[in-house]
Amino acid sequence: MAKSTAVSEAQARELKEKLEFRGFSVAESKEDGYSKLTLNTDEASIKIEQEDAVSKDVFGNDLKAFTPHKLIFASRDDAMDTLKLAKILAEIGKVGMAVTVKTDATDLSAAEASAGDKIEFDVRFPTKGI
Repeated sequence: MAKSTAVSEAQARELKEKLEFRGFSVAESKEDGYSKLTLNTDEASIKIEQEDAVSKDVFGNDLKAFTPHKLIFASRDDAMDTLKLAKILAEIGKVGMAVTVKTDATDLSAAEASAGDKIEFDVRFPTKGI
């Protein structure tokens, strides 16, 4: 099944606007066809992509669900103070997606490459996000 990037793009546009309003410099780009936001040049990044539907399609290929999506947040620990992190998480939490958090002490690209920890939007109903 082909990727659908409509949800990713719409959520990224809205999140970009909200984070800019909170004082962040936000650059938008694409990675693997999905929207990616980079905050304050290289302090943090946010990528929104489709979740795997777990089952395969009729041809045995990976099946990407139209929704839900997942949000991947990566940051440099040396660049994120508590206030910046709180502002970002306040906006990410409103999106209602499962969030994977990835960090590294000093390198954003190393943080993005790490496995990270998945944080479900709703612990009781983990698959009931958008």
